[in-house]
Amino acid sequence: MQRDIRFIVKQFQIGGELVEALPYGSGHINDTYMVTYNHNGECVRYILQRINHYVFKEPAGLMENIMRVTEHIRNKLKSEKTPDLSRRVMTVISTMDDRSYYKDSEGNFWRLYTFIENARTFDLPESLDHIYEAAKAFGMFEKMLLDLPCPPLYETIAGFHNGQERFKTFKQAVEDDVCNRAGGVKTEIEFLLKNGWIFDVLLQLVESGRIPVRITHNDTKINNVMIDDKSGKSLCVIDLDTVMCGLSLYDFGDIMRTTVTSTSEAERDLSKVQVEMPRFEAAVKGYLSAAGGFLNKAERDNLVHGAKMMSLIMGTRFLTDYLAGDRYYKIDFESHNLDRCRTQLKLFESVTEQQEQMNAMVEKVFKEDISI
Repeated sequence: MQRDIRFIVKQFQIGGELVEALPYGSGHINDTYMVTYNHNGECVRYILQRINHYVFKEPAGLMENIMRVTEHIRNKLKSEKTPDLSRRVMTVISTMDDRSYYKDSEGNFWRLYTFIENARTFDLPESLDHIYEAAKAFGMFEKMLLDLPCPPLYETIAGFHNGQERFKTFKQAVEDDVCNRAGGVKTEIEFLLKNGWIFDVLLQLVESGRIPVRITHNDTKINNVMIDDKSGKSLCVIDLDTVMCGLSLYDFGDIMRTTVTSTSEAERDLSKVQVEMPRFEAAVKGYLSAAGGFLNKAERDNLVHGAKMMSLIMGTRFLTDYLAGDRYYKIDFESHNLDRCRTQLKLFESVTEQQEQMNAMVEKVFKEDISI
């Protein structure tokens, strides 16, 4: 692999000598490496990724999206005279033939980004400020893309947050039961079958014209925001593979489900999995400080429903993958996807129990935030 990486990075427009290439990060999908170069005596770092083309069927379209989005954001930041520009938006390094990706002899697609120095991501927030800053970053990301010129972005994963389609796929996985696992997860299956109606609500609001389709990130986990080491402020939204048309409620819902509980995504002690209101308040304040000015009333009224739906849809996806033999998400142990599923279902229950209080919090924050 080291020899392969050495060859691959030579296909990109970077100078100097390769020092090392090490696996990096905690992503579920792509293979990621930290690549260090010696350039005239200075250490320069890059992020090299192999795009998982089992998940992303058209890497070329995906990379076209990323180039359009990053260039649009960069131009906006330039016009606003934003300092430290190179750390505020991702930078794609071109290949020797001026492409945004390299396709190797085995059909793998590779891309290279500059590494954002003196900043880091967090799989779990370490403070309420982290939650606020991450939520604000995603709200600002959506705001900056409100006027992205046509044509529409390429749909990198068809029906990515379409709960109805995910629900159909889940039911088919139960019926097929290719790994003979359905018998051991009857409780989870029955829970999803009972609550699957949730997936109809937002799509019906879109069809009625009450909720608009926007350009959204669609994978708003807190570890997709770079936090500055010194200031603790958010710098840059990363992992742009799923940026395409979607709903603001999907983005807020995913922020919520990854920040409002202090447990890990695969927590086995489900008594610990619950909405912690100070965390929820920080997420609401951060997101609305950036997005509150463009969200319409129907979107604001359904932010908490988005949180419920994203918890349920992720529980559905994790259980579907478990039943199918763990083909989509990387796992560290056999029950990893099942544990992830159970955590999401418990979070869904906790949101349901506190939904009235959470809705009141959204309205209170919106009314009090003078920046909106």
